[in-house]
Amino acid sequence: MRLRNLLLGSTALVGAGVLGVGAAPGPASAAEVLPGGALNITLSGFARFRVTGGQLDNQYNQGKGSPQGALTTGVDFSNDYEFHVLVSGKHDATGLEYGAHIEFEGDTDQAFNTDEEWLWLRGGFGEFRFGDEDGVVDSDSIGAYTIAANTGGIDGDVLAQLSIGTVRPSNTSDSTKINYHSPSFGGLQVGLTYTPNNPVLNSGVDNGDTVNKRRVAVSNEVEGSLVYKGDFAGLGVQASVVGSTGKADDSLIRPGHNSNTFWTVYGGAATTIFGFKLAGGAGAEDTGGLKRDYFNVGAGASYGPVNLSINYGKVVDSSGYDANKPWIAIAGFDVGLMPGLVAGAEVAYFDNDLPGSAQTAGNDKGWSWLADLRLAF
Repeated sequence: MRLRNLLLGSTALVGAGVLGVGAAPGPASAAEVLPGGALNITLSGFARFRVTGGQLDNQYNQGKGSPQGALTTGVDFSNDYEFHVLVSGKHDATGLEYGAHIEFEGDTDQAFNTDEEWLWLRGGFGEFRFGDEDGVVDSDSIGAYTIAANTGGIDGDVLAQLSIGTVRPSNTSDSTKINYHSPSFGGLQVGLTYTPNNPVLNSGVDNGDTVNKRRVAVSNEVEGSLVYKGDFAGLGVQASVVGSTGKADDSLIRPGHNSNTFWTVYGGAATTIFGFKLAGGAGAEDTGGLKRDYFNVGAGASYGPVNLSINYGKVVDSSGYDANKPWIAIAGFDVGLMPGLVAGAEVAYFDNDLPGSAQTAGNDKGWSWLADLRLAF
């Protein structure tokens, strides 16, 4: 979610003491907030309150027999709060732009103090980012989720979960990395990412502020993307092809699938025609011998402040997973109530397609729902 930024000036706030004319400057006191220098500081963030329900134990396959314990099937409340600090500057002599981006977690039960954080450099060569941020496989992929209302459909909050993973490419999430995007040439842009150690696939945990352990999920992972944004045959089009490769650790390999191969490839596109939004994508991957082929499709529409969408995703072939051909469909809407304040809801039907021996909740299909109220600032 891109949030409206509030630019703060660098005015110093003086505490309770008043400086008399001709008074000599003294050391900064705890009551003073001094300017940070020549860089611009932008503060933004969001606050979200969620209500969820339905057969989420079936959806996450976490019932009474699950090591994690059974999930509630009744109404439940949860929060999602973040506070973002964006720092930027420009070197007049070279024209080089530079800065940093820090996302602080605001939830009361959040064990980690930040979510994503990176330094960036931008110029005629493009843009580099150094730190904990999504790689180009995640940030540049386009599919049904691109046009989804509310939290993002099959790439949204809570309801997107399937036992085999969401029907979009596996990625490095927020693992520490170097990202690069080229300038746009006629609507075409190239992206590259290098992540030396990805501790947990599709997660940024166990990474960021320390030296990694020797064994990680994927090592020396390289991601690439080719993105097009422009007009094609009179239609506004977004399209991309993304992929990655690296070395999978033994911890990812199931018995009988002895391979340290790791690769993903995915392509998708989105457009608007006759007032309707259409999008979809398809991909394949091999994670240590665990293989899957999948696709997703979506449609949406906007009527003033109201957005509507439906997303569908399915694994059409898999090998090595307990789940065979899981699928999920999510319908959602959101409506702008007033500046910065949005309400929305989603409902999903899912089928994890698990054999009875692998089901911990007693079933592998059902309904789930989510409603939320969120404030962007």
